[in-house]
Amino acid sequence: MQLSHKKWGKLASLGAVAVLSFSVLAACGDKADDSAKGSDTEVSDTAKVNETADDTAKVDDKAKTDDKADAKDDSKVIATYDGGQITENQFNNDLNVLTLLRPEVAQYKEMGDFKNYMLDIQIEYGYLNSKATAEQKAAGEKQADEWIKTNITDSDQKEQIQTFMDEASVTEAQIRDYMAKSFVAAEYYESGVTDADIQKEFDANKNNYVMADVSHILIGLKDKEGKERTDAQAKKLADEVKAKLNNGGNFEELAKQYSDDGSAAKGGELGNQEVAGYVEEFKDASIKQKVGEVGSPVKTQFGYHIIRVNSRTDTLTDEVKEKIRKNIASEKLSAFMDKELATVTKSKEEFATEEVPAAGGAPTDGAATDDADKGTAPDQGAATDKSGEAGTSTETKTDGK
Repeated sequence: MQLSHKKWGKLASLGAVAVLSFSVLAACGDKADDSAKGSDTEVSDTAKVNETADDTAKVDDKAKTDDKADAKDDSKVIATYDGGQITENQFNNDLNVLTLLRPEVAQYKEMGDFKNYMLDIQIEYGYLNSKATAEQKAAGEKQADEWIKTNITDSDQKEQIQTFMDEASVTEAQIRDYMAKSFVAAEYYESGVTDADIQKEFDANKNNYVMADVSHILIGLKDKEGKERTDAQAKKLADEVKAKLNNGGNFEELAKQYSDDGSAAKGGELGNQEVAGYVEEFKDASIKQKVGEVGSPVKTQFGYHIIRVNSRTDTLTDEVKEKIRKNIASEKLSAFMDKELATVTKSKEEFATEEVPAAGGAPTDGAATDDADKGTAPDQGAATDKSGEAGTSTETKTDGK
């Protein structure tokens, strides 16, 4: 089955990958701790070695990666475009980096359609890098250096990360090159987004940018043990729990006792996030309910939610401005792929088309999501993606894009 660019969505996008951290790798070393935290952020500190020896090792490691980066590439040219070319080694290096950062790519990386898409991504980013101004390049390179520093050089899990890199035959220099291409290409478009563009997008889609700290109690159509409930049974229990709250019951304790999703252990807390990521009914309640009040049960595909909005922000903050700027840039990148890529591509190798794997499957709705590797229990008030992760939106994440 032939797959279009949109079918792969964010799974292969360098821009989407650029903001990932090695938390997915570090999490493998302490899954129990991650599960307790309900997060894929930091895990326990790695024991420190002698600082002098560590500094020497850093110099040696940098020399090794620099030597590899400077090695002459005599591999076959598999694509040419206005301003540059892609070699087989470059293509394979980027594919290896992508697979390291997004392990779910492994099931697709030998598929012809996927490899064709990856090659198009590399042509797009290579071309935009060749057209970027000195200022845009400097900004992108700086972001790449900061990413490497945060996620590798200064990481508490550096030794573990290095092990994963070695197993994947990926060097720090290759990762840095990968990130730099992404950040420079994003900067090419981001720098052209004006305040007027941002205001226009915000005014047109304001509800997409509402941030809310929400807690809920889910009475699901299946209980904690997986036993099914009828709609009437779920509604009856939800009404009973709401009555307990009306009579002074503690929300957090009742959430722990009754809620049927992963937020129960946290007293129903879903955290502060964009409500656009929630299913429609839950999103509407998060926007319309008065802050601090517990609303009547809201029905979604998951069951009945008793919702409390702890706080809400619906103004154009600096954080929202930056997000909109990156979203607009991302749309421009997608438009370039769809409308202009063919005009700047001179030649490219076509990989053989293969069938989509029967097990696991390829993305069917345009995006494999950024949260696929978190491994946390789904918060079922949120829109669930293909991985089963919920509680987050499925847009292109761009802490740096």
